[in-house]
Amino acid sequence: MLEKLRRHWQTLTITILLLLVLSPSPIAQPFLHPLQTAQASLKAGNLEIAIEQLEYAIKFEKALAGLHLKVAELALDLDDMDTASAHLDALEVHNLQSHEAYCLRQRVNIRVGETAGLDIAWQSLIIDCPESISYIEQLALEWLASNDLDEALPIFEALARTTSLKPETEEAYAYAKAAMAPVDSLPLLHTLAQRAEQTPQLAIDLILAIESSTNEPSPTYPLAQVGQIFARHGRWNLAISSLERLLEIDPDIHEARAYLGLSKDQIGQNGLDDLLAAADALPGQSLPQVFLALHWLNAGEEEQARDALTIAAQLDPLNPAIAAQLGEVYIGLGDLVAASAAYRQAADLDPKNPAFWLLLARFSNQYEVDIHTLALPAARNAVALSTGDTAPLAELAYTHFLLDNYILAERLLWRAVTLDPSNAQTQYYLGLLFDAQGNRSGAWAAMQLASSLNAPERYQVLAKRWLELAVH
Repeated sequence: MLEKLRRHWQTLTITILLLLVLSPSPIAQPFLHPLQTAQASLKAGNLEIAIEQLEYAIKFEKALAGLHLKVAELALDLDDMDTASAHLDALEVHNLQSHEAYCLRQRVNIRVGETAGLDIAWQSLIIDCPESISYIEQLALEWLASNDLDEALPIFEALARTTSLKPETEEAYAYAKAAMAPVDSLPLLHTLAQRAEQTPQLAIDLILAIESSTNEPSPTYPLAQVGQIFARHGRWNLAISSLERLLEIDPDIHEARAYLGLSKDQIGQNGLDDLLAAADALPGQSLPQVFLALHWLNAGEEEQARDALTIAAQLDPLNPAIAAQLGEVYIGLGDLVAASAAYRQAADLDPKNPAFWLLLARFSNQYEVDIHTLALPAARNAVALSTGDTAPLAELAYTHFLLDNYILAERLLWRAVTLDPSNAQTQYYLGLLFDAQGNRSGAWAAMQLASSLNAPERYQVLAKRWLELAVH
């Protein structure tokens, strides 16, 4: 931005010098002062004042009509498209069209979304007007964000053929290509995987999924795999693009329709019709029922979520994730007995997974359900299965705190702090312990720190609430 301003005020300096040398009389004075003011404003970064002064000067002297181009550039920098367009129009009226003005007009058109006719001319525009590259890149990224891959991909391809892509643009291009043409995207994904810095896990997962599906007899199979990978990584728009294209080719791939319904729900669209259709078409599979339950949970319909998960559990009785999700639903329904049973079932189904023991311990501690016989052994199991993780250690410490074992709780919390001093959960529990021990200043310091940390977010919120209550 500073370089742009420097170029603008240097242009004005030349204009002012020419006026002083060539003007045969003092007639230049009425607009010489505005030019000098505009120059000073540019140096100070005050683009609005500079535009105002330049427009004032142009009114006094037709010879300054060429400055319409500079005003249009400044207006574009300010994102004032109306002013930029008006001054470009003025150049045409004065027959002062130029290659620079043409390129500037294209940048303005791109910014306002007037791209008709450019869909087959992106490459020429990039070559003829390299100043437009950043605008074209941004347009491609905006179309990608709005899930319009048919518009975004030709731009990405034109950019890739004619210029070096920025890393974020290169990555966006690879994923957009994967969503629409998985096999053709492999070279782009391999390029991402060969980066010197950390390889994106999404790129690795896409490569593995696509390469493992290329020998499948159905050409739609890679699209199905890619759509599911995008959904698992929370890239919902890209998942929708892949899955919709897949279902246009073969509407009878009902698992894909279930993933499509889930993805729509996640971006604020209504995926219920797709989820119901998938559930009707796949009465013997739990997946659509699980996704239906998530839909009902997001809608605040706990009873319907419970019914869907109950069906899912009957269809897949050995799935611990379904049991754990049922536990959450039962909490929402106020049935702590059923919730306790569901969390215990989840842990029993996958006893080597510390996540389910941690869920059980948290439930027991939060709702004070059988802390000694439920939370304590569950938290111990979670710690034993994940010795390097902070969350299980902090939860075990909190369990001992609730059981009034303050010495052991403090010892465990300091171990958790050593593992991760920036963990809001640990600091929040430490604050509660200090407060219970009568160490008000220590409690306040721990809660202040917890409230400033953004992970886990729940404990940041709890710490802020504690501080608010402590003030009153």
